[in-house]
Amino acid sequence: MIQQARTIDSKPITAPQFIILGVQKGGTNSLYHYLCQHPQIVAATKKEIHFFSLNYAQGLDWYKSQFSPEADGKYLLTGEGSPYYLFHPLVPQRLYESFPETRLIVLLRNPVDRAISHYYWQVKLGYESLSLEDAIHTEPQRLAGELEKISENPTYYSFHHQHYSYLSRGMYAEQLQRWMKLFPLKQFLIIRSEDLYLDSEKVVNQVFDFLGLPNYQLSSYDQYNANDYPNVNPIIRQQLETYFQPFNQELTQLLGQDWSWVIPENSSKSTPELPDLSHNTSSQSILNSVKFMKKVDYESAWDDYAKNWQSTSSEQVYRGDEWIGSAAGAASSLAEYESLIEQQFIAPYIQKHHQVLEIGVGGGKTAALLLNYCDRLVCADISKELLNATHKRLGDERVRYVKLDGLTLDGIAPQSLDVCFCYDTLVHIEPRDIFNYLTRIPALLKGDRLCIFHHTNLLSELGWQKFLQDWDKNLLGNRHGTAFSLMTDTIMERFLTHLNYEILRKDNESVPRDCVWICQAPEII
Repeated sequence: MIQQARTIDSKPITAPQFIILGVQKGGTNSLYHYLCQHPQIVAATKKEIHFFSLNYAQGLDWYKSQFSPEADGKYLLTGEGSPYYLFHPLVPQRLYESFPETRLIVLLRNPVDRAISHYYWQVKLGYESLSLEDAIHTEPQRLAGELEKISENPTYYSFHHQHYSYLSRGMYAEQLQRWMKLFPLKQFLIIRSEDLYLDSEKVVNQVFDFLGLPNYQLSSYDQYNANDYPNVNPIIRQQLETYFQPFNQELTQLLGQDWSWVIPENSSKSTPELPDLSHNTSSQSILNSVKFMKKVDYESAWDDYAKNWQSTSSEQVYRGDEWIGSAAGAASSLAEYESLIEQQFIAPYIQKHHQVLEIGVGGGKTAALLLNYCDRLVCADISKELLNATHKRLGDERVRYVKLDGLTLDGIAPQSLDVCFCYDTLVHIEPRDIFNYLTRIPALLKGDRLCIFHHTNLLSELGWQKFLQDWDKNLLGNRHGTAFSLMTDTIMERFLTHLNYEILRKDNESVPRDCVWICQAPEII
């Protein structure tokens, strides 16, 4: 027996009852085919009608004729999926004027993967003849003035805006904000494309529930319009991830949940010349001027350090024991430095019930101190050799070890920890990488969401002296992974406040060269 579908505010609406707005190359074809197999959904004449974007001149009667008259919004639903809708600036107002109660489904894919897939799809269709690097580089020129022309002339069609918007379509927050000015949040279902690929049955039934339909089991969940493309230079992937990071953070802030994506590792070892991805366009297209730096190889640098480490005194039993805080003006012996760290930054904050993450465990010096205060400890590091050294020191009781990739915090479950502790690590990490970690940490925390961050401060007297000692050894992309970063307390404060961390304490006296922050990470709902 067919169950009656729920309707918004218990009132039936006219066709279409739902629309998949986008994104292009985000799985919209697959999702639409899955939905149309439900016995209470009637397919349109075709999946992509593009009425509100490309065929608006055809008139509303023409659009309504694309749907079955059987779809009454109560017992049978119908809809379409035109992935250009989300990106086209005129569609939200047009749809709102005709169908203000339509339910809106949005698939958001990792913008890096989306851009690359989009590019190769255009190549396959014969629309793109440039290389990936050149297509990205020339996007600002191709799109220059097109948005203004579309807004000024409703009948104007922009081939470039539809087909060559590789980066622009991945800036999701701005597009959603345009829609959310007109439609209430309850009419949106926003799905991560990767979730659809990973567990199609679960996500499809989530959509059925959103539409007020009972669950329905499909016989198969084949992918439609999947696009295979060659391996992409890993340097370009990393550059694109860096480029999209602030836009993903905007999306996270808009939707109140983590929307950072993971870029898969590419096995290619080639390092061709860096493409020029700099942009100089209007703020409307958000293609700001961006230059990308050569990747700092933290992993190899610290693996080499761990392999080649040798004790030079009886006090140095473990790797990292030679860091006694004397150069930082904090202590003159290992015991004195450990006591300072424990009394100033561990004992006042870490409690017996806390689950603690330490990023950059080194040889386990601070990890050993933390274990005296917390319930369980997750030791994370980019260096496998240093993780092994810490494992030999601490063992497995109440401790878990996670190898990091330098970009993400994969391997650590969301909302599984109370505290993030990072001491003697950020002093070696460049500001861009520090900001990256700060964007990812909140999703892992629950409860007290406490964070202790320690970094070098170039603006201190000792920090400036350290810079003068090191600057000429790290020129022209030769920056060694163990070198000190060009970080300041002013930059860190800007990072923390921008990302909505609550600063509880700033300490630039205990370790005069450096700065230590006690703060609370924002809650990810």
